[in-house]
Amino acid sequence: MRSTLDLSKKKILIIDDQKTFQVMLKSMLLNLGALQVVTAPSGEAGLASHRQHRFDILLVDYHLGRGKNGRQVLEELKYKRLLRPDGVFILVSAENTRPMILSAIELQPDDYLMKPFSSSVLKSRLERAFRKRVTLRKVYHHLYRREYQACIEACNEHIAQEGRYKNFCLQLASELYLRVGKVDEAEQAVQVLLDEQRFSWAVLELAHIKFKKGDYEDCLPLIEEVIQSNSNAVEAFDLRAKVYEQLKNAEQALNAARRAVSLAPFSIQRQTYLAHLARHNQQFDLAKQAMGQVVELSRKSVHRDPKHLCTYIRSILDAAENSETEHQVKRYQQDATLALQRSRTEESLVYSKFDYKTLESAVMARINAYNGQLREAQENMQGVISGFLEQGYEIPKEVTPDIIIALLDIGEFERAEALSNHILADLEVDPYNKELLSSRLKGCKEQRSSFKEANKQGIQAYTEGDYLASIQHFEQALKLAPLNSGAALNYIQAALKMFEQKKSESAFLHSECERCFRIIEGLSLPKAHHRRYMQLKADYEVVVQGNGLG
Repeated sequence: MRSTLDLSKKKILIIDDQKTFQVMLKSMLLNLGALQVVTAPSGEAGLASHRQHRFDILLVDYHLGRGKNGRQVLEELKYKRLLRPDGVFILVSAENTRPMILSAIELQPDDYLMKPFSSSVLKSRLERAFRKRVTLRKVYHHLYRREYQACIEACNEHIAQEGRYKNFCLQLASELYLRVGKVDEAEQAVQVLLDEQRFSWAVLELAHIKFKKGDYEDCLPLIEEVIQSNSNAVEAFDLRAKVYEQLKNAEQALNAARRAVSLAPFSIQRQTYLAHLARHNQQFDLAKQAMGQVVELSRKSVHRDPKHLCTYIRSILDAAENSETEHQVKRYQQDATLALQRSRTEESLVYSKFDYKTLESAVMARINAYNGQLREAQENMQGVISGFLEQGYEIPKEVTPDIIIALLDIGEFERAEALSNHILADLEVDPYNKELLSSRLKGCKEQRSSFKEANKQGIQAYTEGDYLASIQHFEQALKLAPLNSGAALNYIQAALKMFEQKKSESAFLHSECERCFRIIEGLSLPKAHHRRYMQLKADYEVVVQGNGLG
């Protein structure tokens, strides 16, 4: 490569919301020989321009007003593979706060420029970035095309030549070996570097390899070594959290995750993992805060998705259901309904196919069920049950966890478990939601087991002619699942036997029969249950009329 970069043949894009800086930077570039310089005032405008022209150089300010910031622009370009293999992306900012810098650097821009800077600094940084891109052209070409084995071979070729970027290639090769499952080769690549010098990144890469192998105890000393040499090593704290989680040390895992988030908070994946660990440690408010951050981070991100809003509302209700005081419960429930109301005008939802009505039904069902308003909860879920579960329409995946929990709350155990078996097998479900669903299903399993036993004993007593005992068992079953239509029908049937044998004419028994009928009324019942309901209702009306109660 020539010592001086020829900018005359490069297409350059400046993204900055400040017109004065656009003019100044464009003037610098023109003085350095550039002929094609385009400016954009926002991240969105810059992305649209790049899609059309595919620029060679992008100089992007971190803070871009109300739209996407520079980090989110880079994130989208990488996610959608819009950057050229030989293109250069440089982040520019006047701010040097640690969280912002660390969060930006972990996305690996070609360089990071602090404002103000001179023309000579700009020139040297551009030359340095292009020198690396040109020298490692084959490496970046295969990496861009996700041809990992070919990329490893290109790295090894540069390493064998003792090239200028040997260490970078050793690091990249090690990461790619891990990605393709060649753990031993990854360790060999790292060990070559460590034999020469104890680079912190190489030590951390070795820790990643040990983690991949399941050697968790061997990971920790390596991680501590990295942190001792660099207290801002975000990735080391990320890995420390994962190691402690595998070692069943939940408290230490959470501490490490909190430290990682404090250093670099602008990662959706990191905040979601923090929420998962916080919930595991019974810190439900912290989990809610982390999921709230996920919603904010995703709002203008390429990872914008209704599932983040759903999980956030889910985390609020989870905090409510695990609160110690009635005041806290009400506050969290208000937060959930407020988040639900605000989402009505959320741009990403308004112009999407997201099923807001189903989310609203499930959320209100959960709130009503928790507050003891089971009939209202049942009515909230009626459309969901008849539309999705009985007619077989596809259930929106974002809302499925809420539907499962709401079904559990109203005693629809079988339907809830059938849905959960499907969603827990889905690899796209994040650890937080798997943890939440698993804990709810575990608690429900005990409740359902007790319900089934009480119902079974009631049926047995009925078969033996002990109707009073059967009523008592069905009554216990209904306490465990107040809206279970099968148990309600069983109770009515046993009560009718008591009336038939003149063993009871108590007002209480009549009142309970009326309550059971109210449970069933309006429900979408299986055909067998519906026929049974109609017959029992007719039989009960005969009893009522015969006793002058009508």
